[in-house]
Amino acid sequence: MTGWETSERVLESGAFESRQRMLVADPVVEASEAGARTLGVSYWQAVERFTRGGVRARWTGDGGKLKLLGGATLLTFGPAELSFDGELVSCRHVIQGGLLALRAGGSVTLAQQPEGDQQELSVTVEGYLPRLAARAGAPPWTGMLYAKGQSPFHAAVSRRYFELLLRRGNS
Repeated sequence: MTGWETSERVLESGAFESRQRMLVADPVVEASEAGARTLGVSYWQAVERFTRGGVRARWTGDGGKLKLLGGATLLTFGPAELSFDGELVSCRHVIQGGLLALRAGGSVTLAQQPEGDQQELSVTVEGYLPRLAARAGAPPWTGMLYAKGQSPFHAAVSRRYFELLLRRGNS
């Protein structure tokens, strides 16, 4: 993977932002509603594949849920907000809650856009309040479950997602 990067930061509010990206030579989806939907569907498939079915994504017109195999709802999302303005193609989901969220807020955006003579694929989480992270003023060790578990898991899923998109784009 060329141009693979991952970054994360904590905002003053305690919310997290993270971004994973990679560069590819050509677009992997078309600039259309179908292309934007493919970005979203592929990401949730990557979650299921990475966890070998231990976490499953379920979607209706009202939104989606990431559910643990035993039935617990890890995260809930609003409906897909699809965009394909010019050369930017994206699928955004608002985070509505779940066991891994302290409260509703934030979003996950899956996107493809030009970056110089290449295309950038990205996964951006903005304004997410993870239940497993340390709270403001708390000792850092209180956030170890997030730092050593959930955060690296998200980055690994993003890598799997990019690989899946590349395979689809080359088929």
